[in-house]
Amino acid sequence: MSHCQSRKKRVKTMTYHTFGIEIETAGVSISRVKNALERAGVRGCQVKPDGTPSVDAEIVLPPLADCQVAYEYLQSVCNVLDSVGCSINTSCGLHVHISNAELRDHSPAAYTGASIAHTEARGGFLASHGEPLDFVIVKDIMHRYERQQDTLNTMFARSRTHNRYCAPLSASKIDSADCIRDLDHGKFYAINLQTWSRGTIEFRQHGGTIDCDKIWNWVQFILNLVRWTKTERVANGTRTIVQDTPVTPFRRGSRVGVQYTMMRNGNGGVSTRDIMDATGCSEQRVRAAVSEIRQRVGDNAVVTHTQQSNGASYGDGTDLTRYEVLTSFETTGGGFELLDDDNIGIASIWAGTSDEIFEYWQDRIEALSR
Repeated sequence: MSHCQSRKKRVKTMTYHTFGIEIETAGVSISRVKNALERAGVRGCQVKPDGTPSVDAEIVLPPLADCQVAYEYLQSVCNVLDSVGCSINTSCGLHVHISNAELRDHSPAAYTGASIAHTEARGGFLASHGEPLDFVIVKDIMHRYERQQDTLNTMFARSRTHNRYCAPLSASKIDSADCIRDLDHGKFYAINLQTWSRGTIEFRQHGGTIDCDKIWNWVQFILNLVRWTKTERVANGTRTIVQDTPVTPFRRGSRVGVQYTMMRNGNGGVSTRDIMDATGCSEQRVRAAVSEIRQRVGDNAVVTHTQQSNGASYGDGTDLTRYEVLTSFETTGGGFELLDDDNIGIASIWAGTSDEIFEYWQDRIEALSR
């Protein structure tokens, strides 16, 4: 377990995360959708099979950024799908991928235009982005989503709640996570981190649609969810971390395991002589094991009490040196952490949304409740 105390406050900056959209449709073949997009002059989409029963085509848009160019492009795609007769059934979903790193060195419009024109150059998607989001940020985004899952369920048709292709997140799994890998629930959850290595976080809960405004308003909601955590709920800077050492990091019954347990006794450690007696190891092997322990739990966790500090003098024998593994120790490092209660932005999924987006979703919730 780690306990952190921030020494810096958040710094608010404009951030842009790119996004990808996957639209699932029924009723029209892949070849017909491809031909319709080509005839309309809409470039950049991949049209492919999805593998889900009753889904005939998956239209994968190129990576986009939040700008008018992206909205107009999405609109043109949806217009083509509507004109060719694509339909939606309960098996269809809408999957949105948000980049796990900020866009850098490009304006949103310039990036979007280049992405549409050169979507086959997939390597450019990751090359245009900075460092991936810190684990603390991703954990908070997922925690906020899970915390108001009941509210999110009211935003979608019933076919998208407790759906096996977009299952609810687990609060206990999120709370106990210590890294991105721990946060990964699997592909078929409302938030999927199995795309992390490809540079994205996938949001899977929205139902299938070819309505441009429905898709756009969901993208805006997700972008704000990410942005609010980054700008209002975390700090980046130096922090003091109180780290607990593991109880049994070595195999039980092994010589180094016995030595580790003796050193981590909570009573100021143990002498070399006592370790030698308990393990049958030479003084040299005891010191080698101390080095191995340092490598496993960190230099700051292991304390050497010299024979002088134990009241002995040079010449009394080096086996009087004592070694201790601290049950907990402090380290100082950089990284993100949640702000304290006096400074942190509220956890609500609606925090930071524009009035327009908020009112859109309230109307949507009311319409679905009828």
